[in-house]
Amino acid sequence: MSTHVFKWRERRRVSIGVQLVNAPSVLLLDEPTTGLDSFAAHNLVLLLKRIAGYGVTLLITIHQPRSDMFRLFDGITILSSGELVYSGPARAMVQHFNTLGYPCPLYANPLDHYVDLGTIDYRSESTQLKTSDSVDSLKKSFMESAIHSETQKQIHYWKSGPRENVVFYRTKANKHEIMRRMIQRLQLNLSRDSSALTMRLSQLFLFGFFMFAFFFRIGSNQNSMQDRVGFLYEISCGPIFIGMFNAIALFPTMRDMHYRESRDGFYNSWMFLCTYIAHIIPFAMLASIIFATFTYWAIGLNPQVVRFVFFYFNSFLLHVAGELIGIGMLGMIGDPTLANSVCALTISISCLLSSGLVRSVESLPTFLHFLSYLMIHKYASELYVVNEYNGLQLDCPKKGAPEGEMCIFPKGDIYLEQYYPNAIENFDRNCAVMWFYTLGLFALVIGIFQVRTKVLH
Repeated sequence: MSTHVFKWRERRRVSIGVQLVNAPSVLLLDEPTTGLDSFAAHNLVLLLKRIAGYGVTLLITIHQPRSDMFRLFDGITILSSGELVYSGPARAMVQHFNTLGYPCPLYANPLDHYVDLGTIDYRSESTQLKTSDSVDSLKKSFMESAIHSETQKQIHYWKSGPRENVVFYRTKANKHEIMRRMIQRLQLNLSRDSSALTMRLSQLFLFGFFMFAFFFRIGSNQNSMQDRVGFLYEISCGPIFIGMFNAIALFPTMRDMHYRESRDGFYNSWMFLCTYIAHIIPFAMLASIIFATFTYWAIGLNPQVVRFVFFYFNSFLLHVAGELIGIGMLGMIGDPTLANSVCALTISISCLLSSGLVRSVESLPTFLHFLSYLMIHKYASELYVVNEYNGLQLDCPKKGAPEGEMCIFPKGDIYLEQYYPNAIENFDRNCAVMWFYTLGLFALVIGIFQVRTKVLH
């Protein structure tokens, strides 16, 4: 069958199959045959009959059932205005109404005939009164019948009788198997959506290409200090913004599907989020390596390979952190547009306040200075500047240079001492903080979704 043409009857079968994945002991189906032709409806009820044979209790509401479905039901309940007209074994229904003086006409569908018999006709006042009296008589007769008495005895037995020999159980699929299937589904959906795949892999590269077009090759003269500061500020903010944009654009569909499936008890929030993060990590790694490889060497940063590795490491964690921030905000705010605005404002404040590349963190008011320690850009920007400025040698103007040219920073370490004191000593600490900060964001996102799903359900 074409993936673009999914027949209505197949959708019904799939929707029932989805509910059966979690091995329910009771399954409620509201008019499962509505919208189906008679052949498809009959086959669907046959399928449900086979499912019932595996020990699943099925409760079905159905309108206008075919006569050949009558023999498939074990029990039948007919309601009128919320009260019982009949409720008992299907094989005893015709005999019950025969006893009351309402035989089923030859060749008539018993279900249709007795549903009509239990319906009040509101077309006129006289017909309403007549049919109301008839229906009331049917209700009273059933309440006094042997079938109703036997049902009451069974209910009383199950309420007050011995239960030690009664075992209720259900089986659940293995958690690892569920997560593996979820990852496969995410990968399949992404492979079918070329725009989403392109978005994940290309945005960071396009951002890096723009940085190259804007800064071109950063030299080693005194003017390059300002270029480096501007470049490091942009790459401190860019990857985290792009990660957030990916989440805002691609995650809402997954989130809504998770809400539906977790409501049905298929899996927990932590399982969903673990599989989603495991799904996006390879794309984040690939996008970050493409971005870092092109940007780092094209712009001409520190040529040591180990410095490039730290540059990639920092960009990757910022990219993942941005996606986690977007996911967490979507867990708190249902509207993606509003979540996007709040995320953008939050990340912008973090960039300005804690990066130290716009204003020195040490010069901030005490409250804002301490607040900067809670923001990821404080640690990411310190890693970037130490990675670039530590050991950097800059050219000074030669004798006879035009007046006004000064040698303010002959070495990058002087800039670090002035604006990022102790950043070199804290390099290892900042690397660890970046890891644990990202893991902390992930734990926070899980907590948000655990609370959110409980509230929704």
